[in-house]
Amino acid sequence: MTRSIPIGLAWAAAAILIWSGSLVMLRLGVTTSLNAYDLTMLRFGVAAAILLPVFWRRRIGSAGLVAVGAMVVLFGAPYVLLISLALTTAPSAAAGALNPGVMAIASVLLGRAIFGDRIGGARLIGISVTALGIALFTRAGGAIAMGHLILVGTGVMWAGYALMVRRTGVPALTATAIVAVGSAVFYLPIYLFALPKEVGTAPTADILLQVVFQGVLVSVVAIYAFNRSAELLGPIAGATLPALIPVATVGLGFIVLGEVAGPLSLGSAGLIAAGLALILIGPRMIDHFKARDFAPTRS
Repeated sequence: MTRSIPIGLAWAAAAILIWSGSLVMLRLGVTTSLNAYDLTMLRFGVAAAILLPVFWRRRIGSAGLVAVGAMVVLFGAPYVLLISLALTTAPSAAAGALNPGVMAIASVLLGRAIFGDRIGGARLIGISVTALGIALFTRAGGAIAMGHLILVGTGVMWAGYALMVRRTGVPALTATAIVAVGSAVFYLPIYLFALPKEVGTAPTADILLQVVFQGVLVSVVAIYAFNRSAELLGPIAGATLPALIPVATVGLGFIVLGEVAGPLSLGSAGLIAAGLALILIGPRMIDHFKARDFAPTRS
């Protein structure tokens, strides 16, 4: 397939903006007219309606009930609800830095423990740089709020979900459909009958904004954009996309919410992004250069 760099970069930018923007939109929602329970309902109610055909057509049962349940718990309604609750006391930039940073470190360590993955020098350096960035970021905002601790936990949950998807071999779109429909089935009845709601008094514009962003863009468009960018840019370039989330979230948080990041926060976000890049693509780049160096040359 002929790679189109400009189109691939456009899809990559779309994925990063949506992923980072979803955290900013959650922060906007919980600090204005909606609560965390409303946002979780809007996210998975809409996503489940869109992805229900995918859920029925794919062989969902082949993953196993335990794996399906684990994916729903680790990356479904409980995950989004915890992030939403965390953003009531932590800025969006904290979610953009702590969540993917902790996720990457936990993924490497769990992969080593469960699958026996080789960590290697590049990933060790990436883990160290990411951990340093996380430590500096938590100090940049003054006192550590409960939201920061919750975000660390959600990072571990995300890592567990990623390893579960890897273990079952479920394609990305199928896994997304499992999470969306499973979350709707179990969460919506609880929300309707037991949880506090503010959606009834919220402005229609606020609700529609979250419906479009959380239910459509995050759950469908971002996944397609990520996969399409990886096809056009190649697996190494595509794998670096999550590394841009910390910096992108800081920028969007300033534009949308007026959250000003100081020099220490900006530097910490940059460190986390650099560490993530090493964790995600370091081993692939080393293998790539080794293969090139040892490849036979034509006389």
